[in-house]
Amino acid sequence: MAKDEPVEGMYTLVGDPDDPDLEEAGKDKLSLTERLRRMTSRTATETYEPTEEEREIADRAFEKARRVASQITPSRVALASIFMAALMFSLFALGFWVAPRDAVTVEVVYKQGGPGHVVMVQVHNYGSRPIANVEVDILNSSHFARASVAAHTSIAGDDLELVVTGVSKWELYTIEITLDYDNYDGALPEQVWTLEVGEYTFEKHELDADRTWL
Repeated sequence: MAKDEPVEGMYTLVGDPDDPDLEEAGKDKLSLTERLRRMTSRTATETYEPTEEEREIADRAFEKARRVASQITPSRVALASIFMAALMFSLFALGFWVAPRDAVTVEVVYKQGGPGHVVMVQVHNYGSRPIANVEVDILNSSHFARASVAAHTSIAGDDLELVVTGVSKWELYTIEITLDYDNYDGALPEQVWTLEVGEYTFEKHELDADRTWL
């Protein structure tokens, strides 16, 4: 190549490093973008041929899934649901009936009418063990005492009822309920509730004593 020939465009060195020659850049060559596009296109169109071992694994997995799906029927789903419901109920029953706990509730019903006012009390031992030396006072006017109350037992009676004579409708009254009892660990602190009644002709209250587990 003569030294005085004009050089136009872009060239790259090719050939022998000791005696290089110039070649026009991009001649008979693809751009980088075009090469990437073709590579992507070729990769997307190439098909994957699995091996025989992979085919066998896929066939076994499909057959196993088909057998499992064939065994799931509406009747079996219903039976499974019933079994789970029974299991949950059994766990609840175990905690309610067997787990050692104290759960005493005093239910108070207040009713007012023409001849006077009535206060009725019922003691519920919802716990799983008996309680002893049970005493209930209503307004320091009615006293109830019982040596023991078995587990899951409710008690009521004349000593747990209080009648206040006299017509005084819609006047507010204060009822004080006192509960004493012993559990397996001995005497518990006295529990006192104060209720304000009289706004309604009929009221019902459930007073929960302190719960004790184990």
